[in-house]
Amino acid sequence: HVLVVAGNLGFGGAALLASKGVLVGGAGLVTLATRKDHLSAALAYCPEVMTKTVESISDLENHLSNKTVICIGPGLGRNYWADQMLYKTTNFAAKENLPILIDADGLNILSENKLKIKLPKKLILTPHPGEAARLLKTKVSTIQKNRPQALAKLCDKYNATVILKGHETLVGNKRTTFICKKGNAGMAVAGMGDVLSGLVSGLIAQGLSSIDAACLGVDMHAGAADSYIEKHDMKSLMPSDLFNLMK
Repeated sequence: HVLVVAGNLGFGGAALLASKGVLVGGAGLVTLATRKDHLSAALAYCPEVMTKTVESISDLENHLSNKTVICIGPGLGRNYWADQMLYKTTNFAAKENLPILIDADGLNILSENKLKIKLPKKLILTPHPGEAARLLKTKVSTIQKNRPQALAKLCDKYNATVILKGHETLVGNKRTTFICKKGNAGMAVAGMGDVLSGLVSGLIAQGLSSIDAACLGVDMHAGAADSYIEKHDMKSLMPSDLFNLMK
């Protein structure tokens, strides 16, 4: 059972893409905790997802128990609500020793270190180069100049499994590193990362280790994008196109 905490006001699409990604990853149950404005759209887009209105920490507390994995960040935004959601979920994951995947604005809030978050032991981070630069307090050019080194620093600093997205995505932890040779430039569009976050979370819920789920998820995600461009122009590739192509 995966809990997806996502979709601040105006960013409901990211929450929906991540939630459907969880289902494609094979999770038996998915609960989406999001703002009330997105409830109707979520039910219409993917009725398999149990969508709950969450406007405060007290609302969120009602949905934390009996979860296998937490996925937070897609469309989270940067305001008090987002801070509350990240603070509560990370502390809960640390206390209960649950896997938690942090993506998008969740990473940006984490990089600010103003919430004094206790990092869970089973932590998965999925930054693109810009987010990675903020997490390491450096420049994007520095990240791109030596991506393996940046990955190693992220894994060490946060004691996490890390997916460093971009051309030839890197996946690693403190012990090992993998590189994905699949994928194409058509993936450089908003929403792709949301699908990946959900997919990896769903694979972890099936019982895979964080590193195995990260590697398999990246491979499936990029492979689906490559399958798409066998028949279509890559410029028309949308994140939702991947759902029926991942295998």
